Amino acid sequence: MSHFTTVETQIKNLVILKRALKKLGFKIKEGVTHVRGYRNEVIEADLVIDTKSSIDIGIKKTGDVYSFVCDWENLETHAGIDQKTFMKKILKEYAYENVMEQIKQKGYVVDEEKVDEKQQIHIRIGKWG
Repeated sequence: MSHFTTVETQIKNLVILKRALKKLGFKIKEGVTHVRGYRNEVIEADLVIDTKSSIDIGIKKTGDVYSFVCDWENLETHAGIDQKTFMKKILKEYAYENVMEQIKQKGYVVDEEKVDEKQQIHIRIGKWG
């Protein structure tokens, strides 16, 4: 039996979210709004992420933020995608892309970027002119 669960986030920018998903190797199923669960049960979402399996991940706008909806238990069984690991990667990449967008919008440039042994990203920026 399908059990769709929603994971709420503070993600507000769909363009940056799509960029983060693409960077992590996920594709949006264009024009698809049905999120498939176990035994082809479906629910509606605004966007659907292709997991290369029979179980999808949906993205829904709730107020001014985006949430992820999925049959997470069956997704892990069918596609090997764990909810906590997936969300951690998405949120980290979204945060990175959001920071990089803010740097660009404010006229700064990245002077140096490195990842430490704890996988924390350190960015040094500067302003030209």
